[in-house]
Amino acid sequence: MIQRIAIVGCGLIGSSWATWFSSKGLPTRMYDIDPEVCRRGAQWACDNLRTMVELEFFPPSELAAALSNVQPVATLDAVLMDCDYVQESVLEDYQTKAEVYRSLERHLSPNAIIASSSSGLLMTKMQQALKHPERSLIAHPFNPPHLVPLVELVPGEFSSPETVAVVKAFFQQHGKRPVVLNKEVPGHIANRLAAAVWREALALLDDDVASLEDIDAALCTGPGMRWALMGQHLIYELGGGQQGYQGFFDGIGRSFSSYWQDMQTWTEIPESVRVKAIAGTESLLKERTRDEWARWRDEKLVRLLQILED
Repeated sequence: MIQRIAIVGCGLIGSSWATWFSSKGLPTRMYDIDPEVCRRGAQWACDNLRTMVELEFFPPSELAAALSNVQPVATLDAVLMDCDYVQESVLEDYQTKAEVYRSLERHLSPNAIIASSSSGLLMTKMQQALKHPERSLIAHPFNPPHLVPLVELVPGEFSSPETVAVVKAFFQQHGKRPVVLNKEVPGHIANRLAAAVWREALALLDDDVASLEDIDAALCTGPGMRWALMGQHLIYELGGGQQGYQGFFDGIGRSFSSYWQDMQTWTEIPESVRVKAIAGTESLLKERTRDEWARWRDEKLVRLLQILED
């Protein structure tokens, strides 16, 4: 049973994970090799909890207990003591993770689970640094983890089915939506889908088809609204009329060939669009600062989650 949590790596993702775990009544220790990052991450976690109360997404009566669950510590020994589950959120780099994993195993019991927040690395390669790779897997969240339900569970070649089952049941119990990959691919599921959309959004911008603001507006006020409710397969099942998905394939689906033939197939981002994209966000930052946009996003996410829960 997972009851005591260790967060290793206290940046944006680690601190958001700490928010989520602590909000579920779980003692959550936090450690980072940089003491200032650890201190700041714990403060972010506590600020997130207070914001969740302000947004009426978390009961005020439970705030004090949740805040007390956030426990920054100074050493790796301290963060791992008696823990059942480690959520690793360090730099997205195989060498860095290997060094961290070797350190973790010197302090962990063989039964403690190691879960990586990696957004695209392969667990099998990371497991090579472990003596007990069967208790490790990727548990990749979508940002911000304390609000977005998705968590992608990606076992490596040596991950045991029992580890996957325990972690899946744990997240389900606490309200996450875990999805399990049958095989490893770089970027998992969600980031591969996001990468495909981003490449085309960049291509449209680079070709001067529309402004950055209008490209984003087309996405979030059209497909994005449906994506909050259902995935692409079910969307097109409903778009095929009485014949469902077969009707979609035989009808409008045929026209997609002309779209795909006209789309970019970049494997590197051109410098021309990098410049345009960065310049295009400047007008958005005139409306709100980055922190204000993040607050706006979180407010809308909470309202959306409340609607979806109904």
